[in-house]
Amino acid sequence: MHRLLLVAMTAMFAQACNPPCRAVCRKVLFECGDLGSERVALDECEVSCLRQEALYEEWDNEEKQELFDEHKRCVARSSCDEIADGECYDGYEELFVF
Repeated sequence: MHRLLLVAMTAMFAQACNPPCRAVCRKVLFECGDLGSERVALDECEVSCLRQEALYEEWDNEEKQELFDEHKRCVARSSCDEIADGECYDGYEELFVF
């Protein structure tokens, strides 16, 4: 019973917090089979993600910071099929301009 409660609480917390770039990159690159994009190294993906976070902080752009955090939360909670269908990219065009 206690183990089940702990698992449920951990899952709820994981949904609410901001997932780290490494976890998001692992999901997209390994769990989801790279989603058909060019192969990118885990470290390269993580560095790119961290740079994007740092850029929004440097710009002091809280709107883009929150949008990027929500994008990462979307990737963390969505299935690979949902991600492949654009679930975490539709509505986030302002983050990915090219």
